[in-house]
Amino acid sequence: MTMTDPQPLKLLFICRHNAVRSQVAEVLANNISHGKVRAYSAGADVQPVPDYIQQWAAQFDTQNEPLSSTPMQQFENEQFNMVITLCDKSHQALPEISSDHDHIRWDFHHPDDAESLKHLEIELAERLRLMFLAKGIIR
Repeated sequence: MTMTDPQPLKLLFICRHNAVRSQVAEVLANNISHGKVRAYSAGADVQPVPDYIQQWAAQFDTQNEPLSSTPMQQFENEQFNMVITLCDKSHQALPEISSDHDHIRWDFHHPDDAESLKHLEIELAERLRLMFLAKGIIR
């Protein structure tokens, strides 16, 4: 980005464990937006990111850094333009986020095999593309 480019939109994806759905959303948002979004992910009850998600993410990550789960507390003083929760349990179990002015609630089932992961990837990518198009982030 050059000095004349606007700051990227800061987006936080939240899922209860920050192990699968929110990790997938973070990777996709950063990839689809071509640098116009800086996506992060977190969870209220973090769990390790499974190997199959690490392997899936490797196809998008040019820096080959492994994904890691992040507790919500790490972001409690951060300002985000948008917060998206990705599972019904995270909607109810999460603490208030001071910058949560534009909160979107999406509900996705936890993918437990390759086929359901592919469905999650397709559905999340489509929603993100549509949202980014509507907000003028991508063309």
